[in-house]
Amino acid sequence: MILVDNEKKMYDLAMLRYQAARYKSVGNGLMSQQLNAEIRRIMALKSQAPKN
Repeated sequence: MILVDNEKKMYDLAMLRYQAARYKSVGNGLMSQQLNAEIRRIMALKSQAPKN
């Protein structure tokens, strides 16, 4: 189902954001930057997806 897939993607994005914030808070900037790059990639794919 589309709704379930969309909810899963939103949950995954929230988890990535949480992990990035945690890495940043403990001083691991490299992992934080990598996760933020992944978040930006997913958001770009989401914005390019056709809307029904």
